[in-house]
Amino acid sequence: MEEIFFGDSESKVDFPEKMFYRIGEVSKILRVKTFVIRYWESEFKQLRPTKNGTGQRVYRKKDILLLQRIKELLYEELYTILGAKKKLQKDRKQAKETQGITENSTKVHNKLQNHKSKLIEIKDFLESSLP
Repeated sequence: MEEIFFGDSESKVDFPEKMFYRIGEVSKILRVKTFVIRYWESEFKQLRPTKNGTGQRVYRKKDILLLQRIKELLYEELYTILGAKKKLQKDRKQAKETQGITENSTKVHNKLQNHKSKLIEIKDFLESSLP
């Protein structure tokens, strides 16, 4: 089991490392009742766990992290459901913008490295052709 911290929360959580978690496991990890998790699913469109062959909800680690963020917004930061929805949308938009900036920075960096390599080749060629 991996011990991790969620967000700004001070509580440590035992988090078994596996691909899928059932709602009861998620309930224990987050220390909230299963009906609260199901309610949050109905309110937050970003939260859509898949269902297994028997129809049980199965959550991935990213679903649990989203649930933890929702819990923090509602219980610690005291947002309303509507406020938490807006905050999550704002956070998501900022993350996309940051990702776009990072991708652009990487592209620019790669182009500059390519130009630098070409300039070094030209310099070396010119130096070797001089008497």
